[in-house]
Amino acid sequence: MLEVKDLRVNYGAIQAVQGVDFTVNDGEIVALIGANGAGKSTILKTISGLLRPKSGTITYEGTRLDKLSAAKIVAAGIAQVPEGRHVFAGLTVMENLKMGAYSAPKTQAAQLTAVFEQFPVLQERRHQDAATLSGGEQQMLAMGRALMAKPKLMLLDEPSMGLAPLFINKIFAIIKAINATGTTVLLIEQNATQALQIADRGYVVANGKVRLSGTGAELLANPAVQSAYLGG
Repeated sequence: MLEVKDLRVNYGAIQAVQGVDFTVNDGEIVALIGANGAGKSTILKTISGLLRPKSGTITYEGTRLDKLSAAKIVAAGIAQVPEGRHVFAGLTVMENLKMGAYSAPKTQAAQLTAVFEQFPVLQERRHQDAATLSGGEQQMLAMGRALMAKPKLMLLDEPSMGLAPLFINKIFAIIKAINATGTTVLLIEQNATQALQIADRGYVVANGKVRLSGTGAELLANPAVQSAYLGG
């Protein structure tokens, strides 16, 4: 579904991503793990068109993404849940969700039903301003907003950041459930243990490069990964 080849991205003179290669197959959960500052979020922002690569290619279902606008990338079937949630605090839950459906207005009603089934708390609080929700509820809203676009591929940037342990477990269970409905997931996460437990495959990113790859189980069992990222 997604192929990233020799991706290089700069911030001014700083080379944040230095020749990254990876793939995401249809139906998979793929995790990119690594320390803060490794280049993971930069990779995700470049896939979604928020940043432009210096060189390399990003191909999605046979189409080059690295030349497309962010709006066209969303229309192609890719939705991103940003780090830090970034819900529209002054809008209601319902208004936030409708914002997510701007590229798929014909399926808005059906997607809203699906989102409320996945996140019952959002239906309960649909008339509340997003600012009144807890951090975990705002994360659910950000995920629900992305689902309103009916994406084939969902990009998740640090979904567990800043959440209480109970909500972290719930969020990862929801990611698995979203994937089970047919949505492919590319997940960036500092909580490597949780990410690899649900991932079909994973890549370890350090200093802007992919250093290791394997199935989620292989990376969980890898001594180098355990030492560096799993507290082993």
